[in-house]
Amino acid sequence: MTEQTEAAEGRHASWLELFFDLTVVAAAAQIAHRLHSAESVGQIAACGAMFYAIWSVWTTTSVYANVAGERTRQRAVLRTMLGIAIMAAAVPGVWPELLPGEHDDAPRGRTAAFVVAFLLCRLIAARSAARDGQLVTFWPATQSVAATPWIASIFVPPTIAYWLWGFAIATDLAFSMVGAANPRSVAEMTERWRKRTEEQDRRSANRLAQLIERGVSPDRLPDASPTLMSVAQVQSGHLSERLGLFVIIVLGEALAQVVAANTELEWTYAVIAASLAAFLLLVQLWRLTSLYGFTPAPRSTKPLEPWQALPAHLGVTAAIVVVASGLGGLIPEAAEHLHARDRWYIFGGLALYLLTSVFAGLAGRAPLRWYLGWVLPSTVVAVLAGVLGHLVPGWSLAIVAWAVLAWFASYDKLGSRRTATDDPSAG
Repeated sequence: MTEQTEAAEGRHASWLELFFDLTVVAAAAQIAHRLHSAESVGQIAACGAMFYAIWSVWTTTSVYANVAGERTRQRAVLRTMLGIAIMAAAVPGVWPELLPGEHDDAPRGRTAAFVVAFLLCRLIAARSAARDGQLVTFWPATQSVAATPWIASIFVPPTIAYWLWGFAIATDLAFSMVGAANPRSVAEMTERWRKRTEEQDRRSANRLAQLIERGVSPDRLPDASPTLMSVAQVQSGHLSERLGLFVIIVLGEALAQVVAANTELEWTYAVIAASLAAFLLLVQLWRLTSLYGFTPAPRSTKPLEPWQALPAHLGVTAAIVVVASGLGGLIPEAAEHLHARDRWYIFGGLALYLLTSVFAGLAGRAPLRWYLGWVLPSTVVAVLAGVLGHLVPGWSLAIVAWAVLAWFASYDKLGSRRTATDDPSAG
C-alpha cells in the first residue's frame, strides 16, 4: 500500500463535514414530528419520500467530499448545507393535503421550495465532482438525478405528485445500484463521460481561438487547458466513518424524542419503565453500530461495496427514525394500550432494521448460525409484538422491543464465541 493510499484511508471527517451534518438533526426532527401523527399509508410514504430526498443530498455531498479529499470545495458544501436547511424548514408545508396536522394552518407553496432545493443540492455535488475531473462510478447518483419527475410534481395534484416522487426515487436507487454493480454499465458511463469531456474541451478551445482573433489580451484569456478525467476511487475508511456518524446523529434525534416525551409527564412507574426501556433500546442500537458499523450484520469478507452499503445505510437510518417516532408516542401512553400506529412504528421499524441486516449479511456472507439463531427469532418476535401488542400496556412493549435488540446484539458474545470454538482454525 502506497503512502498516498494509506493517508487517504486514514483520513477522518473534517470540521466542515461535521458542521454539515448538523442540518440532518433538524431534518430528522421535522420528519419524525410529521411521521408521529401520520394517519394513512400515503402519509407515511410521503414522509419516507422526504427522508430519502434529504438522505440523498447528504449522501451525494458526502460521496463528493470522500473522493475530493483536501480539494473539497467549501462553498459547495456550505451551499448544500443551506439547501438541506431549506428542505427541513419546508417539510411541514410539503403536501399539506397528504401530511398530518392542521391543514388550514400549514404554510403553502413549500413543495416547490423543497423540490428546487433538492435539485439544486444534487446539482452542486455533481458539478463540484465534474470540475475536479472526477467520475464517481461507485455511486452514480452523485453525478446526476432524474429531474423530470421532481419538476413535474410541482404542477400536479399531490395525489399524483407523490407517485412521481416514488418513481424518481426507485429510478435513482436502481440506476446507482445496477450501474455500479455492472462492469459494462461502468464502462459505458466512463465512455459517455469521456466524450462529454472532450466536447467541452473542444468548445473551450474554439472559444479561446475566437477571443484571440478578436485581439483579447493574453492575460485576460480564460484557462483552456484540457480536463484531466479520472475514475474516482472510494476511500472506504472515510466513507464508513461518515455513514456511521449519520447513524449516531439519527440516534441522537431518537434520544431527543424520548427526553421530550418526558418533559411534561408525571413520572409514574409505567412512564419510568417505558422511558428506561426506550433508552436501553437506543443503547443497543448504538452498540450494534459500534460492533458492526452502520450495517448491523457480522461480515466474513471485506467491507461492503458502496452500492451495497449505501442502500443498507438508508434502510438502517429510516428504521431508526420510524422507531424513534413510535417511542415518542409510547411514553405518554405507557400505562395504556398503545395505538396501532405507534405500535407498528416501533416493531415495524425494528423489522425493517432486521431485514436490512439480512441484506447486509448476505452481501458480507454472514454465517448461517447468525440468521437462524438471531435474525429469525428477533424478527418473529417483533412481528408478533406488532400483531398482539394491543393486549398489553405500552410500558411492557417497550421492554419487549429492548429485549428483541438485546438478543440480536448478543450474537457478538454468544454466537461468535461459539463459532470460534467450533472452528479449529479460528483465532
